[in-house]
Amino acid sequence: MIAQAVLRRPPALIAVMCLAEVCAMTGFAAYWSLLPVLQPAWGMSNASAGWLSGAFFGGYVLAVPFLTAMTDRVDARHVFVLGALLSTGALVGLAFLATGFWSALPWRVIAGAGLAGIYMPGLKVLTDRLPQAPQARAVAFYTACFSVGTAASYALTGGALEWFGWRGAFLLVAAGPVLGIVALVTLVAAREPEAAAEERRHVLDFRPVLRSRETMGYVMAYAGHGAELFAMRSWIVPFLVFCLGSGAAFELDATLFATAVSLVAVVSSIGGAELALRIGRVRLITWAMLTTFAISAAVGFSSPLPFAAVVVLCLVYSAAIQADSAALTAGAVAASPVGHRGATLAVHSTLGFGGSLFAPALVGAVLDLAAPLGGQVAWGFAFLSMGSMALLGYVLFLLQRRRLVGGPPPP
Repeated sequence: MIAQAVLRRPPALIAVMCLAEVCAMTGFAAYWSLLPVLQPAWGMSNASAGWLSGAFFGGYVLAVPFLTAMTDRVDARHVFVLGALLSTGALVGLAFLATGFWSALPWRVIAGAGLAGIYMPGLKVLTDRLPQAPQARAVAFYTACFSVGTAASYALTGGALEWFGWRGAFLLVAAGPVLGIVALVTLVAAREPEAAAEERRHVLDFRPVLRSRETMGYVMAYAGHGAELFAMRSWIVPFLVFCLGSGAAFELDATLFATAVSLVAVVSSIGGAELALRIGRVRLITWAMLTTFAISAAVGFSSPLPFAAVVVLCLVYSAAIQADSAALTAGAVAASPVGHRGATLAVHSTLGFGGSLFAPALVGAVLDLAAPLGGQVAWGFAFLSMGSMALLGYVLFLLQRRRLVGGPPPP
């Protein structure tokens, strides 16, 4: 049986789960890719566009505690399938029923709930079926493929916009999650979750995770990381359109450059995970989170530069943001209480993506408030606000480690 053969070969299992993840995420960046078209068509301000982006993460945060924690009790494959079906339904709803902010809002929330059933439950499918030794690298590849899925979503949506319009683009990428279900069901064998070391209470009992200070340190850092990452991905296409100049002819070019920005994050995430194995997770996280703050200011105020220079800076910024992504998630998984890995990933995702609910709207509000100063200055402050999110996450990370060791954190 193919599924059993895949189960016996860790590299094949990792490849299958990465493929299923990428397919299921084809609609992830669709709204962001189409934002230069949707914003005027739906009559939205920058703040409103940001809130609609954040609504996605609102749906994620509402659903992820239950859906991910359930993977401690049922095979995580079932949760992944549910998430993929929700994602497809949300994209179809946006294609046929969305005409403005309020009509699109519920579908964005449902789309976020779909991702909640895909991303961390998919990681749980993988880690439940792997021995301990290859898990750190498996987590690195799987989390890196989040950026592959994002890049594929940018590229597919941007290309479909040129041919089919924004409604057709939503419909095209709605097929991806269905393909993800097919890959998962046919190539990954069923397996019961790990038994808990202590008695489990209700599915939303996260106290064993919250009591683990080491785990919560990684979770807090991930919260700042996620807020910065998704604020950047929410606004990167409008920023590049601004740098290119107004006009529909530039929209596809901006989307393709955003695709490249997402792809460079793949190499950075895997490379960062390997570097963390050599120099330690704490050192890697410190370097990455402080560096992104500095780079965010350079990117934001770069719009007067030649467009090639802007793209290079965006690529560097994306690489810096993603450098600690796998290390943060692998750290949380490694520190998770026995039998509560699903609950750990639930808390990790809830807080990690919780900041993303407000981050895109915050950046949009900064753009609106700074608009009288001119577009170049407004975008500078907008990107500086993104970098500040990572800086706050790092401060919270240090505070948790100080509590863990009872003194100043180690270097």
